[in-house]
Amino acid sequence: MYTPKKLKWNSLTEFRDYLVRETSEKIILFEGWRLVTETTEYGIIDGILKVSPKQKKIDKPKLETLGSRPKVPKKKKKEVEVKSKSKKDILAEMRERGKKALVKKRKK
Repeated sequence: MYTPKKLKWNSLTEFRDYLVRETSEKIILFEGWRLVTETTEYGIIDGILKVSPKQKKIDKPKLETLGSRPKVPKKKKKEVEVKSKSKKDILAEMRERGKKALVKKRKK
């Protein structure tokens, strides 16, 4: 990882040219706002060079299983049984609801 002594630069292009001339750092990517080498990532904010080391990718260990996952039986939903009502029962129920609603209105 190369850390330059001079941290104020006019542009990242100027710093890139300096790296090519004076050091053996190999430039992998240059996007104008970001310069990436094999070990370091550079950027410029308000003329000050920001240096950050590249993070190594860590391979996640694979989890090993001893077998397939056991199957759990699904719970069956209970079906709601709807009792059919006769027309007389439905009308009587509607009358009762109407009476209750009228009573509530009168109380208010």
